[in-house]
Amino acid sequence: MNPRLADGDPEVWSNVIQAANPATLLVAIGWRLDAQLRQSLSAEDIWQDTLLKAWQRRAEFVWQDISAFRRWLLTIAERLIADHRDHLHAQKRDVARERRIEPGTSSSAGSLLEPWSSTTPSRVASARELAAAIERVLVDLPDEFREVIRLRLIENTPVQEIADQLGLGESAVRHRFRRGSELYQQRLRALLESTSACG
Repeated sequence: MNPRLADGDPEVWSNVIQAANPATLLVAIGWRLDAQLRQSLSAEDIWQDTLLKAWQRRAEFVWQDISAFRRWLLTIAERLIADHRDHLHAQKRDVARERRIEPGTSSSAGSLLEPWSSTTPSRVASARELAAAIERVLVDLPDEFREVIRLRLIENTPVQEIADQLGLGESAVRHRFRRGSELYQQRLRALLESTSACG
């Protein structure tokens, strides 16, 4: 898969976004929001703004693979989160400024429609539900597995980088990932099956 994002084809865009796994990106964004930011915006707000910014800047992205595309999306999301955090701190310093940053308001109305036209409400709802299930399973994982699974499956962090971050050997990371991913997949499958049975 080597899509030409710069062409602006809605179908190509939609396919690439789906391949990037929006549910896990929502989870990754959610983990980047502190409690204070969660009071004024959600991971979905940041995700929608990220889609818009990525669409506007799609010509800048040089395609390598889907992992690089995910990293690019998360970089955009991190910048948006930092902007919201800066704005929140500025409000605290100057209470006269009461304007809250609304998702999507920084862009022109003309470009607002393009990424949304290729992301259907049912796909957004499905991603939101799957993200909630993934988050729940991650939180409930034993401590020894949680960070390895989050970093590897959700963040696509290389094994060596995980080892460095967690102060573990690469073989220990691989062992924890192997055992943890089995447990994660079993629990996620069971949760999704029970949710669909109830619905």
